[in-house]
Amino acid sequence: MILMMTKGLESVGGVDGLMEVPGIAQTPAGPDRRVVGLEDGVLLGFGPRTPLVIDILVDRIHAT
Repeated sequence: MILMMTKGLESVGGVDGLMEVPGIAQTPAGPDRRVVGLEDGVLLGFGPRTPLVIDILVDRIHAT
């Protein structure tokens, strides 16, 4: 699984654009397009929402 902040993912043109970044398509997650995007502030904002972010990540990891 590739974890990206949503603004970063948008900046490369989404998952399609990400697959064009050198090396990404060769990762184990690349061919299966297993990419999870999380809002930048949520991912970087360690605080009271951290347990929620962990729950979201666990759910998305197991869904891919």
